[in-house]
Amino acid sequence: MLNGSALSVPKAIWSFICAIMLIISSFLPVTEPTGAKLVETQTFVMTEALTRAQGMTTDGEYYYFSSNYFLTKTTLSGDVILKNLIAIPTDLLIKGLNHIGGCSFYDGKIYAAVEDGSDYLNPYIVVYDAETLKYTGEKYLLPQELHVDGVPWCAVDAEKGVLYTAEWNHAVQLNVFDLDTMELVKEIPLIDKHSNTAEIHRVQGCEVYGGKLYCSTDTDGDQPVLSVDLDTGVVKEVFKRNLGDDAEAEGMTILLEDGKIYIITMDIGRINGVPINVNIRKYAVY
Repeated sequence: MLNGSALSVPKAIWSFICAIMLIISSFLPVTEPTGAKLVETQTFVMTEALTRAQGMTTDGEYYYFSSNYFLTKTTLSGDVILKNLIAIPTDLLIKGLNHIGGCSFYDGKIYAAVEDGSDYLNPYIVVYDAETLKYTGEKYLLPQELHVDGVPWCAVDAEKGVLYTAEWNHAVQLNVFDLDTMELVKEIPLIDKHSNTAEIHRVQGCEVYGGKLYCSTDTDGDQPVLSVDLDTGVVKEVFKRNLGDDAEAEGMTILLEDGKIYIITMDIGRINGVPINVNIRKYAVY
C-alpha cells in the first residue's frame, strides 16, 4: 500500500512534497543533549518516516526498523535495502495484533515485540530472518499478566542467552526469558543507587551492551536514556536528549564503530501535535 500510494504520485511531485516536508522539519527546535554529544542526525519524512517510526536495532552493518505492520532494513547511512510491508504473520493479524514495537538483533535474526493495542491481550515475540525480513515461523506468546500494557519492546542478551521485557510504564522489574524456549527464567527488581524500588516510565526501546540494558524513555520533555545493571537491577540516567514536549522518543540501539560506542536513538518530530518527521540521532556518551 505504501509503495503503491507513492508510485501513484508523479516522481517530481513526490520529490517536491518531500522537499517541502524537509523544509518544515528545519523549523523544529534544535536541542542539545545533557551528558552526551550529538554526533549526527538523519531526518526522514513521508513514507520513509512512516516505516521508521517505532523500534530499531543493528547488526553493525545494517539498521533494522519496525513501524506498526512494517519492517525495514537500511544501510547505516540510511539507504533502504529491503522492506516487508506486512510483517505481522497472518494468524496474528486475524487475532488483532497491529503493532510491531521495539526489536533486537541476534544471530541472524530479528526478535520483535508485537502487540494488539489497545486491548493488550496478546503480547508476542515474533522472530524474523534478518537477511530477508521474512517471518521464520517462530512466535511466542508471553504472560499477559506481566505485560498489561502490551509488550512495547524486547532486548536480547547474547552473552546470557536470554531476552528481556518489561511493562511500558511504571515498570518495577525486568522479565527474563530463556531465548531458546521463551520460558520465564526470573524477574529482576529495579532499584535506585540507594537500594530503593525504582520505576521506569514510558520505555520505548532497549538494547543490551556490556552487562547493562540501555533504555529509551519518552518522559518530561527531556527523554532520558537510562541504564539498568543486569546483575544488580540498579537504574541510572545515562544522558538527557532534551527533545522538547512536542517530540516523541521511540526505539534505540547501540552501534560499535571505529572502536567507539554510540547510542543511536529514534524520535518523531511534531509541530502542534502533527507528526512531521522521524530523526535518527547518533550520540557519543561522555
